[in-house]
Amino acid sequence: MSAEFEYIAVDLDNDQKKLILKLASLWVRDEVTQADLNNNRKKWIRFRKYALSEVAGELAYYLNRSKNAYQSAYLDELIEHLEAYL
Repeated sequence: MSAEFEYIAVDLDNDQKKLILKLASLWVRDEVTQADLNNNRKKWIRFRKYALSEVAGELAYYLNRSKNAYQSAYLDELIEHLEAYL
């Protein structure tokens, strides 16, 4: 199996999962990842490598346009967390 199609497990809390679903749901097309994000009891979310990169990019788009300091800091922290797995 190609490395491109393997899953990367990322630990996320429920708030982070909700934010990803709200802002970057367009890039979460994989059924496994969608199920993991919608399951409130699941901590380790499985992403495909390309999807993880696209989600981080989409969140960066919102970070660059955010006028709320708290949201900007939260998005920046989440993006750094996601990029650590790439």
